[in-house]
Amino acid sequence: MTTVRIRTGNVDDFFSRTREAALKADRGERFEEKVTISFEDPDQMLMLLSGGRRRIMLEVMKRPQTVQNLANILNRNRSTIAKEIRYLEEKGLLSRKKAQAKENGCEVFVEAVAPKIELVAMLG
Repeated sequence: MTTVRIRTGNVDDFFSRTREAALKADRGERFEEKVTISFEDPDQMLMLLSGGRRRIMLEVMKRPQTVQNLANILNRNRSTIAKEIRYLEEKGLLSRKKAQAKENGCEVFVEAVAPKIELVAMLG
């Protein structure tokens, strides 16, 4: 996936985008590799990427990180970082991947589902 678009919109906007996608499919056109997450309330959209969550996203968009690495980089409590990661995973912005550790066992890395996130908000 190349892009995640986080936007505000209402039900009519959703059905309009769906109708456009259906027409595009009927014409045999290719689709962009993107996911759209929509919120009717702009405040809810802004809560999704609060300051702390935005910093987490920016770090894992650079390269996958472990929870402990993120806690160290961001100078935040590990349990708080883990909680924020779970929330961002539930929203579809992050995923986890296991990798062989330098020593015994394996490490779990957190990575962004896309290298780019677009925020689109319309008021009024």
